[in-house]
Amino acid sequence: MAMSHLVVQDGPTAETTVVVTADASGRFSFTLNELGGYGMYATGAHHETIEMPLILTMHGNVDLHVRLSADHLAPEIESPRLVPAASEDSIEMVPRSDGTFVAVVNASADTLAYRIEGICVSSSGLDYLLAGTSQDRFAFNRRGPFWDRKGDYFSVLDMEEAATIEVILDPSVLPRDSTEATIKSSPVIVADIANIYRDVEARERRIGMASRQGNESRSSVRRRERTPIRERISREHDPLLRQWLILRYFDELHPLRNRDSQRLAREMLESLPPDSPLWSFEAWSSVGASNLMVQLARAAKKPGLSNAYIQKFIDLHPDPDVRAHFLYVGTHTAHGEGNDEAKWRYYTRLQAEHPGTRQAEGTFRDFDPDREMQAGNPVPEFSFTSLDDPSVTITNSSLRGSTYLIDFWGTWCAPCIEELPSLQKAYDRYSESDFEILSIALLDSHEDIQEFRKDRYPMPWLHTLVAREDDRSVRAMFEITGVPRPILVNKEGIIVAIDDDLRKGKISGAVKAAFKGKE
Repeated sequence: MAMSHLVVQDGPTAETTVVVTADASGRFSFTLNELGGYGMYATGAHHETIEMPLILTMHGNVDLHVRLSADHLAPEIESPRLVPAASEDSIEMVPRSDGTFVAVVNASADTLAYRIEGICVSSSGLDYLLAGTSQDRFAFNRRGPFWDRKGDYFSVLDMEEAATIEVILDPSVLPRDSTEATIKSSPVIVADIANIYRDVEARERRIGMASRQGNESRSSVRRRERTPIRERISREHDPLLRQWLILRYFDELHPLRNRDSQRLAREMLESLPPDSPLWSFEAWSSVGASNLMVQLARAAKKPGLSNAYIQKFIDLHPDPDVRAHFLYVGTHTAHGEGNDEAKWRYYTRLQAEHPGTRQAEGTFRDFDPDREMQAGNPVPEFSFTSLDDPSVTITNSSLRGSTYLIDFWGTWCAPCIEELPSLQKAYDRYSESDFEILSIALLDSHEDIQEFRKDRYPMPWLHTLVAREDDRSVRAMFEITGVPRPILVNKEGIIVAIDDDLRKGKISGAVKAAFKGKE
C-alpha cells in the first residue's frame, strides 16, 4: 500500500489516541504503557479500514500481522465526483474515451487535497470517499477512523502557479483484490479476540441488512446468526475467550431473555474479574460498557448480584473510564429501585471523580434538580422541517394546543425500535383526541427512515431528521445523552413526563393522565 496506519484509542477522547504510520514495507511498532483493552483501526490507502479490539493481558512483545482487503469498488463507475478537502461542494468528473475521468479544478491555494465519491461500495453501508489516483502524495485524515468515517486518506496535488488543474481518475489502477482481511498474532489470543469481535460484528450487520431487505423476519435471521456463537461459547474452555464471547453475544446479538441467557449473564456477573481488560475495551465507546452492563443485569434477573457486581467494579477496576461507566449505571439502577441513598452516593462520586465525562454529563442532565428537561418545565423552543413535506415546518408553537410526544430515535437504535409498539398503541387510541407524535431521528438518513417505515413500522405521525451538523446543538437543547428519549408535552407546552416514565409500555397511561383521565 502507498500509505497505511494503525490508530489506537485508549478512552473516549481524541487526546488518548495513538497514530502509528507503517513504513514503506508495511512494518510498524509502538509501545503501550499499560495493560488493558484498547480500540484499534488498521487502515491503508485504497483499502478497507478494519476495526478491532487490542486486548493486552500480559507484559511483553506482541507480533501483530494485519492484512487489509481492497476497497469495494462499484461494478460500474459512471458518475464520480471530486470532493476538495477545503470545500463542501463536489465537482463532476467527465468520462473520457480511455475509461478515465477528468475534473477541472480552479486554484485557490498552493495545494489541492481531495477525495472521490461515487466509486466505492462500502461494506458498512456508508457513503465512503476514496483518495484519487492522481497525487503528488497522500495525506492521512488523522481524525478519520474515529470521527470522520467517510474516508481516511486524501490525494494531494501541488498546484504551483497554475490557475486551474486537471485531475485525472483512472479506475483501472485501483486495487481490486477480493482477498478477505486477516488478523494473526503471537501470542495468538490477541488475534483470537480480534477475530471473534469481527465475526460477531459481521453477523450483526447481516441481521440488519436482512431485516431492511425484508426477505425474512429479523427474529429468524437473528436466531440463525446467534446459533454458531452460542455453540462456540459451549465449546470454549479458555476463560478469557469464553467471557469475551459472552460479552459479544449480549452486546451485538441480543439473545432472548430466557433461562439460557439468565444463566450466561449470571455467569458473567459471578466470574468476570474486577480488573478485567475486556471492560476497558467496552469503555472506549462512550456508551458501550454502560449499555452492556444494563443488558447483563436485565438478563440475570438478580438485582442483588448485579448491584454487588457494579459496586465491586467501582471499587476495584483500575481503569477510570470503566469506573465512570459503572458509576453511571449504578446511579440509574439505584434510581429505578427507589434507593435514593445509593443513587446520590454514586451521583456525587461520579461528578467529583469524573468531571467532563459523558457519564457525568448524562447523570447531571437526568438528575440535577435545576435541569431544564424535567416535568413542570416548558419544552424548549424548536423548529424542524417535516421529513414527509419539506414545505412544512414543525415548531413548539404549531403544536401548542395539542398533547404531543417528542420521540428521539434512530433506525439503528434497537431500544428505540422496541418502544414503537407502545407509541403506535398510544397513537391509535388518542390521535383523534388531538394527540400527536413527533419522531426526531438522529444520526440517520432519509432513505433508511423511508425504508424502515415501508418495511417495518409505518409510524403514521410527524417526522423530522436532524442534519448531522446540527446533531450537537439539538442534543444540547434537549439535554440528550442517549436515545430513545421520549418527552410528553401538554397543550400548554409544559413537559408532563419524560424518559423512564414513558418507556416499557407506560406511554398510553401517561397520555391518559395528561388528558386528565378523559378518553
